[in-house]
Amino acid sequence: MTTLRESLTRSQEEADPVRIQRRGEKGIALVITLLVMTLLLIMGSAFLSISSTETLISINERNRLQAFHVAEAGSERAIAELNVNGAYAGTGGEQALGFGTYTTTVTDLLPLPGGVDRKQVVSIGYVPNSTVPNRAMTQVQFVVERGSPFEFGLVGLSLVELEDRVVVDSYDSAQGDYDPATAGADGHIHSNGNVTLSTNNTVNGNAQAGGTVTLGSGSTITGTVGEGVLSANVETNITFPPPTSDTDGVSPPGAFNTVSHDLIVDPGETVTLDPGTYSFDKVTVGMGAKLAMTGPVLIYMTGRFSAEDGAVINTSKIPANLVIVSSMAGDDAMKMKQGSGEFYGGIYALNGEVEFQEGGWKMHGAIIADEIDLEDDARFHYDVAISAASAPGANFRPTGGTWQELLP
Repeated sequence: MTTLRESLTRSQEEADPVRIQRRGEKGIALVITLLVMTLLLIMGSAFLSISSTETLISINERNRLQAFHVAEAGSERAIAELNVNGAYAGTGGEQALGFGTYTTTVTDLLPLPGGVDRKQVVSIGYVPNSTVPNRAMTQVQFVVERGSPFEFGLVGLSLVELEDRVVVDSYDSAQGDYDPATAGADGHIHSNGNVTLSTNNTVNGNAQAGGTVTLGSGSTITGTVGEGVLSANVETNITFPPPTSDTDGVSPPGAFNTVSHDLIVDPGETVTLDPGTYSFDKVTVGMGAKLAMTGPVLIYMTGRFSAEDGAVINTSKIPANLVIVSSMAGDDAMKMKQGSGEFYGGIYALNGEVEFQEGGWKMHGAIIADEIDLEDDARFHYDVAISAASAPGANFRPTGGTWQELLP
């Protein structure tokens, strides 16, 4: 039986509208809970998808960077190969390297003014990819130029010696002929051995030596003087081509002896060499004679070069138009005999002596030799433009480049 108290309580509850409402809301909590869980599930799925996508992006970016480094390593190897063999044309196929592979191709470009040897290097790196596409690819492309060994005016592997009243300075043939009024102070001297100046010499530049720098009475060096410095890095592994076998490019043809491989310019005569590469034994330029060229000429020599009083070597007056590479050893490998004359060019005589005898010879260009001897009243004008001229003994180096990712 229901007691009176229970009846009163029930009546009060039935009469309370708030309690009636709360009794009707008991199912809404479950609905809200389900909605919240659904929302969280959707957000979690979205976050998981974003995370997976970001992971794939990171993997692809990592593989792309790895492919770039493989391509870059391939390009560096191409430069190293070029510096051993200037005819190197590339890998010819894919080469394994670490975690990937690469290919390189090397193609010739038209030379710049002054005969600068240029090539284009293209290297492509490949790295396996876990997504589509199945491997990442990146390309590196740039141009290399063969530099010049003539970064100093005078470089002696054993000795640089200036006798009396010698003047050393610099100019830029790209700006015109040498003018003493505008001469520069880049006539730098470097010797892996000693530098010796006798009396009343003037060097408008620096003088550095692996050994000692000796200044005689009245001699002046306007730049810095350094002793005990590091040796100049000079390439000695130069391959000489076989002797020139015909008179092509030589005018008049009779000046070249195809049997002895000697080039002889008779006194007072002019011999012209067309642009190109020649391989002679000896070159003799007589008194008052002229050796002319109309463009870049490279001469390899195994014998002596000699020039008499009044001779003019390279009438174009552009030093970059003439580079002579001599393998002759010992004294007088290249000798400008007593008197005066003019020489425009670069001399590379690693085993022998280059001598300009007394009398007032004028040398425009640069010299690298075992020994360099500039005698009384000589004038040496380093041409800074020759440092951009291509020459044997110099390495290829990048001049600028771009890289881009290749899409399959």
